[in-house]
Amino acid sequence: FKLALFDLDGTLTRERSAWEYIHRRLGVWDGQAEKFQQAYLRREISYDEFCRLDAAIWKGMKVSEVKGILRQIPLQPGVGELIAYLRKKGVGLGIISSGLSFLSERIKEEFGFDYAVANDLVAEDGVLTGGIRINVHYDQKAEWVENAQQTFQAQREETFAVGDSSGDIPMFQACGFSIAFNCHSPQLESIA
Repeated sequence: FKLALFDLDGTLTRERSAWEYIHRRLGVWDGQAEKFQQAYLRREISYDEFCRLDAAIWKGMKVSEVKGILRQIPLQPGVGELIAYLRKKGVGLGIISSGLSFLSERIKEEFGFDYAVANDLVAEDGVLTGGIRINVHYDQKAEWVENAQQTFQAQREETFAVGDSSGDIPMFQACGFSIAFNCHSPQLESIA
């Protein structure tokens, strides 16, 4: 293998959603942000609208406060050892996440990933505006797999992916090998 691509939330971290983690820490999940997720899952709102509504809740928060909350998300045991092993073998390392870039960038720097893409909360002068730049849709990771494969000059069969949810299905389908880790999706397990 030339390239290993990882989902982030629930795969490299123990939390399935950085978004939900922040909401819970701020006490705005139950009865508020939870409603947006349910509306999205019932297909009453688009993914873009879901993300915009979530990000708007955090308007006015300091970036440093959000990053501080995200630093408290526990990682899966063995992440450091696994990444060091793959790096030693010369495998390119990437993160493709529909989570938050504040977290993906931290993990990228901390463990030496070569590539990371996630969604950006918009900030001005260190304060969140309530806006979001959606780079990675929950169920549209394949385009980012192809981008990474071009960047690392890796063919489909030279690429493997690791993920935990149905949002990782397009990523798995674009790779030659896939691993369902800590999985909570029978559909993902069936194609891994």
